[in-house]
Amino acid sequence: MSAEEDWVEITPHDDRWFELYRIEALRIELVLGEYALGIEHFGSTAVPGLPAKPIVDILVGACEGSGPDAAINGLARLGYEYLGEDGRRPGRYFWRKRGADAFNVSVVEYRGLLWQTNIEVRDFLRIHPEWATRYGFVKLSAVAKSRASMLGYQDQKREFLDSLRAAAATWAREYRPDAR
Repeated sequence: MSAEEDWVEITPHDDRWFELYRIEALRIELVLGEYALGIEHFGSTAVPGLPAKPIVDILVGACEGSGPDAAINGLARLGYEYLGEDGRRPGRYFWRKRGADAFNVSVVEYRGLLWQTNIEVRDFLRIHPEWATRYGFVKLSAVAKSRASMLGYQDQKREFLDSLRAAAATWAREYRPDAR
């Protein structure tokens, strides 16, 4: 990874991110077909008003045990670079596409733990603006301390993200018992 790719930029929320997601999700659905059991916009770009890295995050849910092989060629046709499995969260595979608009794709087991956790956090932030505001401040503080290191930036946010995931999981159990 080049120093430029490791540089962290946080921008104000851009309403175009929803439309970029919608268009890219249709393209992904076309190349992945039945492999993609679900496609969702997630991460900070999916939460109105939340500052974010200007990279649209897309979550693709695949059949349990299907691995990344069926997605590698399809996503490559759309210009995505396969980055491999997340060493911290086995079962999560990453792709990225850069250009005028930037995208990250994560493939996980559809309705598995990684799928549920990411959807819960997104939905929780959407309906709890006080948490989204706090997260925005955490992100801005983290980038101020670690702008030149994506890993440093992520480490700066880790404690808050752990509490956010716990709050989202509690909320989901209470208000969305059918989600798990």
